[in-house]
Amino acid sequence: MRKLPLKYYLQKLAKMKHCIKMSLSLIIIGCLFSGCASLISGSRQKVKISSSPDNANVVIFNQDNVQVFNSSTPAVVRLKRGDGFFSGAEYRVEINKDGYGTQTLYITSDLNAGWYIVGNFFLGGLIGWIIVDPLTGGMWNLSPKNINANLQQRMSFDVNGNVDGIYIVLKEQIPEDIFNNLELLKIN
Repeated sequence: MRKLPLKYYLQKLAKMKHCIKMSLSLIIIGCLFSGCASLISGSRQKVKISSSPDNANVVIFNQDNVQVFNSSTPAVVRLKRGDGFFSGAEYRVEINKDGYGTQTLYITSDLNAGWYIVGNFFLGGLIGWIIVDPLTGGMWNLSPKNINANLQQRMSFDVNGNVDGIYIVLKEQIPEDIFNNLELLKIN
């Protein structure tokens, strides 16, 4: 068996050192250019929406009044946590069903303090604090995470005038198209 020269072993060792240095460098760069909250929480969050009764229409608008979701209950939607650099997202949720009143709810954002502050202190670093998490929205939590709308049944009206009796209702309970055709009576 032939012996290999020492120079051969030293070259192999140098290549191994180079591979280890490159691997460690990539890991360090990955940590520096990542935000902890973005890695753990992501840029979107699931929100569960249900109603009583089921099969109500759900429409979600962002803070620019742009519709971002339209479905029926029960539903699960993945909404963006952020709305621009260092800005949390806010949404308006409208839930309605024929024969029932419309319910409007709001989804707001709060600072994801645990992962954003503590996580970036240990893992994400300065780049995670001031660039990655604010840019992706990972620094925010949406709340509430679960919405359950309890829709109230509306009173029905016979628009042809075939009503026996007098009904007292709130203006909000009368459909707009019917309300616009009503005549006000003055009672002395």
